Amino acid sequence: MRLPFAASLVLIATAAHAEEKSSKSNGLSFESFGYLRAGVGWGDDGGRQTCFQLPGARAKYRLGNECEIYGELGGRLTFGEDGDGLKTTLTLRGSVLGTPINDYDDFDFFGEEAWIGVSRLSEEGPWSGAEVWAGHRFYKRQDIHINDFYYWDATGMGLGVTGVDLGFAKGSLAYFFESAGNIGDALDGSPYMRLDARLEEISLAEKTDMTLGLDLRFPDESGLANDGGGMATMQVNHETRRGETLMAALQYGWGAGRDLSFASDPGARDGDRSVRAVGSYLWNAWDSYAVMATGIAEWQSDDRNWYSLGARQIWRLGQSKTYFALETGLDHVVPRTGDGRTLAKVTAALEWREGPKFFDRPSYRAYATYAQWDDDAEAAGIAPGVSGTDGFNFGFQVEHFW
Repeated sequence: MRLPFAASLVLIATAAHAEEKSSKSNGLSFESFGYLRAGVGWGDDGGRQTCFQLPGARAKYRLGNECEIYGELGGRLTFGEDGDGLKTTLTLRGSVLGTPINDYDDFDFFGEEAWIGVSRLSEEGPWSGAEVWAGHRFYKRQDIHINDFYYWDATGMGLGVTGVDLGFAKGSLAYFFESAGNIGDALDGSPYMRLDARLEEISLAEKTDMTLGLDLRFPDESGLANDGGGMATMQVNHETRRGETLMAALQYGWGAGRDLSFASDPGARDGDRSVRAVGSYLWNAWDSYAVMATGIAEWQSDDRNWYSLGARQIWRLGQSKTYFALETGLDHVVPRTGDGRTLAKVTAALEWREGPKFFDRPSYRAYATYAQWDDDAEAAGIAPGVSGTDGFNFGFQVEHFW
């Protein structure tokens, strides 16, 4: 196995973390940001680690179940004095992906973001907190961390305005002429244009707000199976008096938007429909315990249904910087034809990290993972290279974001 590349990524992350604070000079400032996960793992037969994801499920529970090295490094250059006149930002981000974790035959490099934004358009009024932007960007992505599921992601290449104060909400409008996860794929073109409109921070009660979104798809070429489509999303966030954070989202897609993603489906029919309900719970209870949990249900009229439940709990061991993490996850998929299939996964890990909160990083882990699935999941092609209906792996990983 080749460990020098993983070690170099750790060094890059450490160096970037050291420069985390912005440097400023004469109205010009720079800040870095990024993400890294890297490690080594083995299966119960002593060979390469195999990760477990149920065929038909959009995500897998990730603790001790990631078979790749992945890193992002980005920077944001800002022009403009604090609180005085226009502020212009240039944001760039790239990524590297190596898979599988013990082989490293190929490394792929991607340009992820390149966009410019202009804000402080006025000193007061609706436009005082707004920003006009253009380029390719990760646009208002919403995810569930424990299974790395981006349930609301409008990434693409386009232009728009965000944060317009409408009194009862903040308004955002974006037009995407290409929709893809990275710049290279966006430049290859996509068969749809998108219009994304949102009303954010609608206050429902104390510490409770709602966001409404509508993402419409318009064909940009002929010969497609549909006349377009779209997706609509309603999301509610609530924080309790104890500091618990709860999120619930309901999404509806039709036609080309039936995948409930920035990627439109040119093969979907106009009558195809999908509905998704997503919930998450996060509580940094005290200095010795934190938990995150999620539930997902997705129904598609012409394909499969997916149901998922999972949680990660973290306990501090004494007053040390050592923590014990336990993650459990259950996925069930009902295909359009045939019997349903199920996967259950559990991971135990020792973590070394600086702080007790759920998202405190960096985290250094030693883990062991066990997964079990039924015959229908095996027949659908789960975990290539693993025979039978269960599997085990163990290894070491570092995860960091800044």
